[in-house]
Amino acid sequence: MRMWDALISRQEGYINFNPETHAAIASTKLAVIGAGGNGAVIDLLVRAGFTKFVIIDPDTIDLTNLNRLPFYPEHADLPKVECWKKHILALNPECEVTAHQKKVTRYDGSWLARELSGVSLVFLGTTDSEANLVTGRVAARLGIRMIIGPASSGSAVVSTFLHSNDLTLENVGKLGTEGIPLEEIDYGALRTRHFAALAYPGRDRNYRPEIWEGMRNWTGTARSCGIFVRLTNAVMAFEGVKNAISLNGLPLLGTRIIAIPEAQIFDPRTGCAYLLNILTGEIGIPDWLTGQTRWENMPAGMQTAEQP
Repeated sequence: MRMWDALISRQEGYINFNPETHAAIASTKLAVIGAGGNGAVIDLLVRAGFTKFVIIDPDTIDLTNLNRLPFYPEHADLPKVECWKKHILALNPECEVTAHQKKVTRYDGSWLARELSGVSLVFLGTTDSEANLVTGRVAARLGIRMIIGPASSGSAVVSTFLHSNDLTLENVGKLGTEGIPLEEIDYGALRTRHFAALAYPGRDRNYRPEIWEGMRNWTGTARSCGIFVRLTNAVMAFEGVKNAISLNGLPLLGTRIIAIPEAQIFDPRTGCAYLLNILTGEIGIPDWLTGQTRWENMPAGMQTAEQP
């Protein structure tokens, strides 16, 4: 049996998993920018049947990464992208993997555009503001769908930039950078606005107060727990599946792509799941029985973002 057939055999029969959709998944080329916590979506993507990957990350494996990455102490100090490439090919030797140990910088717009040639979906998995903005602008310019999910949130927070409308990472995040050449943006000043764009209502309750302050002010290290990261990875991977099906002109049954300005949020501490309209601040509460969503104004005193 081909390894790809073995990987997909047990998921065959779930709604939206059939021979046609599996073929769509296998033919969809992905790019993962950032191969750390968010990048661990790669593991679920290859096991779901994706076979074409571009992976970009500058870092090496640190022992503290092993709470969320499927590697071992002997991988310490090795490039993350090379470890992921070996991992993918060990699971399915027929996969095509391009790996770049590189930081995406303000000078890499043209290079990144070339690397994204033929890519249908970008998974944004870096906490670096410069790499995020450059990737977001290039993906928007090329019309490539981009899936986001800040894995340091302590909850699953995921959405897709369809880039078939005027909504981009820059204008939705109110970064104030539109129209400014990439090389001229003040990326240091951008960090606080970038963090604020990800500070969904209630996120501060996921950390001890001093940790939250350090994250808001960029004086501390971002938190990352494998439990919460895997929640985000799973939701991102399923959004990848849904987007691959949609991009190949096949119907989605019983579900839809969650796209900006909406984001889906699940807090495992309380079991609460809801949708957030980033532009209006409205909260959407899905009804399990009817499949309908009830939209309400955000309660007084809650904000979608907090500036330091």
